[in-house]
Amino acid sequence: MDEYALNVLKLVASELRLLNGMTAAREMYGKSYFSLGIGEKIAVDQAVQGMVSGNFHAVTPEYFAGPEIKNPVGFGTNQTLPKAPTGGD
Repeated sequence: MDEYALNVLKLVASELRLLNGMTAAREMYGKSYFSLGIGEKIAVDQAVQGMVSGNFHAVTPEYFAGPEIKNPVGFGTNQTLPKAPTGGD
């Protein structure tokens, strides 16, 4: 991704985050984000962060599955395990 596209993506993300904060403040306290006190702003910011991270977790679960281990530690086996007997033979 080139630098311009990345900057545009950052701009759109920051605008959406600000919009979420303003909307959450209006819904939670009935007033503008900029007229909130410090404690109220912290509560709104935490609510928005939880909402954004929850959406991110839902959209990209493979990101949080953990890093893929390239060289596992221990004894590696390259052969398949024998199948268990089925009892009917």
